Amino acid sequence: MTFLATLVTRSGQRTDIGYDFQSSLQLLAKRDETDVCIVSTEDGFSPLGASLKFLSSDLGIMTEEIKRLANWNQLDNARVTLVALKSRRSDSRLRGIILAPGETARCYGQFAVPLYGRPFRDFYYNVTYEAIAFACREWGARKLGISHLSACGHFNEDIATCQAEALAHFCDENPDTCPEAFVFCGCCINAEHLNGIQRLNAEGANGSHRTISVSLEDDNLARLIHLSW
Repeated sequence: MTFLATLVTRSGQRTDIGYDFQSSLQLLAKRDETDVCIVSTEDGFSPLGASLKFLSSDLGIMTEEIKRLANWNQLDNARVTLVALKSRRSDSRLRGIILAPGETARCYGQFAVPLYGRPFRDFYYNVTYEAIAFACREWGARKLGISHLSACGHFNEDIATCQAEALAHFCDENPDTCPEAFVFCGCCINAEHLNGIQRLNAEGANGSHRTISVSLEDDNLARLIHLSW
């Protein structure tokens, strides 16, 4: 992981923010640089698609089941939903993965032009906040990795800035469970996309976002976290 900045909460807890655009999710997990991955539901030529074999083996969940849930959340589900898959193995490197919707998911169309338009900031903020909250509160995550949630090749600086705001708010509000590290990983992101985080960190400003409601639902394999505006 290449270090970018340190987030310091009002109570003094510290979270290192960094990036690694070369390593696979498997390598990040093997190096103990992430214990939960927040990854786009997009299958195929994507961080999820490239890591399916490793994720299936490490979590003890069949590849077909991960693909089924990812495709449902990407193509069929009209609600904004996080799919949380907890590891079924006691010796796994990852505590779990969270399949998060992004720009190309069906649910995103209700907020903004689905492809290549300016990102809808509240969507990215709240999806990231709730993913962080679930991973840290429910699974005790200490090192989070997050892949692009944009269309392939169209990541935007605003997305990374919103995600850093979400991390900052969560850590301020939950100092006892804030993670040690937060790493941007996978394809479609480059260091220039993270410039807004440097400014945010220097200014110490977090912005504000609309309140949403959150509900939980159990699937046979996963916890479904539904977000409503």
